Amino acid sequence: MPSYRPGQGLSDEAVERLRARKTAANSVADVPAQDSNAQWDRLLGTGATKKLRCGVCTRPLSEDDQRAKRVVCSLCENPEKDEQVAPLRREFVKDLELGLRIFYYCFRHAPVPSKPAPEAEASPKAQPAPKEPSPSRVTAKKTDERKLPLLCPGASMREQLNLVPKHQVPISVLSLNLLSPCYVRVDGQPWNAFPHCEDKILDWPARRAKLLEILRRSDADVICLQEVTLEENDTGAKEVEWLLPSWLQLDGYRAVPLGLKAKEWEKQAQRNERVCGLRAPTGVATLYRSSRFEEAAPAKSGSGSGLLVFLRGVEPLPGGGEGVLELAVGNLHLVGDPDKSSEHLKALNSLKKNFGKQDLRIVCGDFNSECEPTAEVGKWFAEEGLQEVPTGSSWAEPGRSLRLDHIFCSGRIQAFACTGDLSEEEVASGLPCASQPSDHSPVGALLGATVKTKCPW
Repeated sequence: MPSYRPGQGLSDEAVERLRARKTAANSVADVPAQDSNAQWDRLLGTGATKKLRCGVCTRPLSEDDQRAKRVVCSLCENPEKDEQVAPLRREFVKDLELGLRIFYYCFRHAPVPSKPAPEAEASPKAQPAPKEPSPSRVTAKKTDERKLPLLCPGASMREQLNLVPKHQVPISVLSLNLLSPCYVRVDGQPWNAFPHCEDKILDWPARRAKLLEILRRSDADVICLQEVTLEENDTGAKEVEWLLPSWLQLDGYRAVPLGLKAKEWEKQAQRNERVCGLRAPTGVATLYRSSRFEEAAPAKSGSGSGLLVFLRGVEPLPGGGEGVLELAVGNLHLVGDPDKSSEHLKALNSLKKNFGKQDLRIVCGDFNSECEPTAEVGKWFAEEGLQEVPTGSSWAEPGRSLRLDHIFCSGRIQAFACTGDLSEEEVASGLPCASQPSDHSPVGALLGATVKTKCPW
């Protein structure tokens, strides 16, 4: 055979030779049955014939398969005979590269379309099964439908981390309305008179010490507080600076207050002085454990008392996977009037706008309602794909209790333990009481987050 000469193109002889090789055998994909190329002969021997093989098990294709121009043998094409082929496949993939292992694993485990069952002649026409709702539309389940292990009252949440599977990142969350001293026994406001409480139960220094003890003992990774009374920091400037109270500077935590402007805080302080007799604004604040998280982006304040904090995990993921835990924590305090559902939805939609593309979401706080699935707030959470953690009752007046404080989380966050109902004694006496320094009890949950990691291949 003459050597190749650059720039001369293909000769007529070469074209005819290629055409002859192409049409030598009418088999699968027109692959020639024999190749007289010298390089081929050196590799496989003189007169070697190519054998067409199955693309799955590599068995030689039969003459019938070749005439039908199949690339998969009849055994691999029939799933019902898979038990005959499986040993061959396992032997085949044993020594191959990882990419081929994955390909054939997916091929073997692909769902096989089933044939429709013949209808019974005498049976009536079967009614179609009700369509299951998509996960994003599932309504939050009631407390009695989902039972979780209860967190021990007054114990550290970190003591029960073994409830979270090792492949998930544990996150402990606590939410508590502190009951600001601004809203206790105000003249002309019977809803905060607390006639069932003795003065010593409502004494603010005593309540503050008990509240601080609850927060410290919880050892929660994230703490969401409502009705935090800010303190005035008089710097001599024209505008007064309002800061979080010094007693909330917990060791090992960083605090993020609601990000209102100085004029807005001052306006609220003047309103409280006029209506409640105490010059101090109140708002929400979120604390997070600095040994576990850092702020991934500046916090955002929404409409009303809504705060959104973006956190990033600083610890390696379980199992050493490549990736990072990032989540958004919403802290809400909705107005107590149930007729103001429009204001509730405004605050929730403002929170939704600030979430951005972050899909790991936790929302908790004082909702001043039981968030029934048929209510506007309950519908909103169901439509957003946020499922409620089945925490127990959190508010009580003598003889009656309600679930006014809630924790919601997105689909890739699962609850493994939560706080339960108030005790019979607490319901009988009403809140605040000797064991609960606020008119709301703390609600907590032990969660596990599934983090998307980079593919190791």
